[in-house]
Amino acid sequence: MPRSSAALRPLVPATQTSCYPDDLLDELQGALAALADLEVQYETDRERLQAWAGPDAIKRKLAAQLEERHQREREPYVQRLADLQIWMMRIMTFEDICSNP
Repeated sequence: MPRSSAALRPLVPATQTSCYPDDLLDELQGALAALADLEVQYETDRERLQAWAGPDAIKRKLAAQLEERHQREREPYVQRLADLQIWMMRIMTFEDICSNP
């Protein structure tokens, strides 16, 4: 089964990103796009497997492997989105502090 194009999008560690909101938007868009690519590829692979006329036992085993790979590949992007959410909260908190002297 072909690998997702999301695997080609490198994740930038949170410590290497700057504090500018424009960068935050780029990071969010990149992580969401990569996650969307993974989801589309997973659904395509799952549908292809369901349509396959092979033995049920093998289909179940392949489906389990597909699910495991899907979870493993999406985890870094889910974690990145969680990190970006923390980053957004810090920016909003900082803006609140700066706007309320």
